[in-house]
Amino acid sequence: MRLRRIVSKEWVQEWGALALVAMLALPLFTPRVYASDEIKYFAGLRSVYFDHDLHYENEYAYFVNRDPVAQAGLRPFMEHPTPTGYRLNDAPIGSAIMWAPAYIVADGLVVASRALGATVPRDGFSWPYIWAVCLASLAWGTGGLFLCYRLCRAYVGRLEALWGVLAVWFASPVVFYLYITPAMSHANSLFAVALFLWVWHVGRPGRTRLGWAVLGICAALMVLVRELNWLVLLVVAVDEPFSICRVAGARVRASGTTAPTAWFRELTRRAGGYVIFGLTVVALVAPQFYVYHTLNGTLGPTPFVVEKFSLLPVYAVEVLFSGFHGLFSWHPVTLVGVIGIALLWRYSPVLAVAFGAVFAAQVIVIGSYETWWGGVSFGARRFVNCTAIFAVGVSVAIARLRGTSFRMAGPVIVLLILWNFGLAVQYSVGLIPRDAPVRMTQVAYNQFFEVPPRIARIAWRFAFDRSSLYRTRS
Repeated sequence: MRLRRIVSKEWVQEWGALALVAMLALPLFTPRVYASDEIKYFAGLRSVYFDHDLHYENEYAYFVNRDPVAQAGLRPFMEHPTPTGYRLNDAPIGSAIMWAPAYIVADGLVVASRALGATVPRDGFSWPYIWAVCLASLAWGTGGLFLCYRLCRAYVGRLEALWGVLAVWFASPVVFYLYITPAMSHANSLFAVALFLWVWHVGRPGRTRLGWAVLGICAALMVLVRELNWLVLLVVAVDEPFSICRVAGARVRASGTTAPTAWFRELTRRAGGYVIFGLTVVALVAPQFYVYHTLNGTLGPTPFVVEKFSLLPVYAVEVLFSGFHGLFSWHPVTLVGVIGIALLWRYSPVLAVAFGAVFAAQVIVIGSYETWWGGVSFGARRFVNCTAIFAVGVSVAIARLRGTSFRMAGPVIVLLILWNFGLAVQYSVGLIPRDAPVRMTQVAYNQFFEVPPRIARIAWRFAFDRSSLYRTRS
């Protein structure tokens, strides 16, 4: 009994605040499959489970027929076959895999309820199936935030880690894609990347071959959810050479072995782990290549995606600073996170370089993309996969503050959260365009003079008529 009380007390001290915040935020949850990208992710699961194929025409037709205006952009996907006779779907399969357990449970409940006389359609589209995938995203994303906290705690105290996670949770695009549009892939991506980084970080002192296999499983899940997540593998590419040199250097000092010999022996010792890691990733990502080949006739991503890339990151500055969903301009907390990653050098230079390399690579790749702003996006949604990196950065930045500056960290984070919620209001009610450039001066003006008078009415609509904020406008 005493041990149980101690464990319970420690759990509450370490995790209680995050668990409480997660519960208090549940009223924000909005289960729906609405936008084209959400439908593409959902179609992959529904088609395999119910139709046992990769023909998505009927899934697309279902949503287009329900709302022809909102889904006008999906119609070409439905009507035009690919060279292999299928319908285009540029959504990776990882989200469908992560949703599958909840979706199967929902189907079982539908079957049971129909046996008892209920009239819920067993079609894969009705509300239990929608709720299942959205709840799964919410659960995975929330779990990812807890992993972010665990990663932060490796370098800072409880309070700094808590503030760091809360900051990226509610002052970045995370809150929108965790609660308002959970059927996108971003909540799943948050979890998958945070899991990979946590497993990688825990195993850094000395990874066994089993450890490399586990890391390979996490890496495969990560890249199956979003193709951009391949870039997160840079942490391994940065860390391993430094680790080999560190171990080899210790061996030279201890035994007098020459540096090249020690370096070669350590590389040879780790080679088996690298092979296991690579084979695990390739084997588990193979289904995605099969889907690519089936749909497009190639083993690579759909040409619809590839054709949008240029050879140079000509939009890199816009990605960070533009009023058109720019990362730093829309979500200043991410700038604090990047500054914090630089400050992480004091704790772990290798980790600072590794995290910085992942962030820089994403800016370069997204800056090379023709639709760098992310379409009808709430802010810089493509950086949600960097949530763990930003959380560590913000936590470290807070930990470096002293005196009055440290005491001001909480109020500043609250202001950043209010800024983010004001942006969400502007985005939802049409004060700013969802898929067009906007000047940050206009955004700032709206935050102070247009949003406050509307807060009460918008809160009422959100509580009692939520669909009015996203239903098709005539």
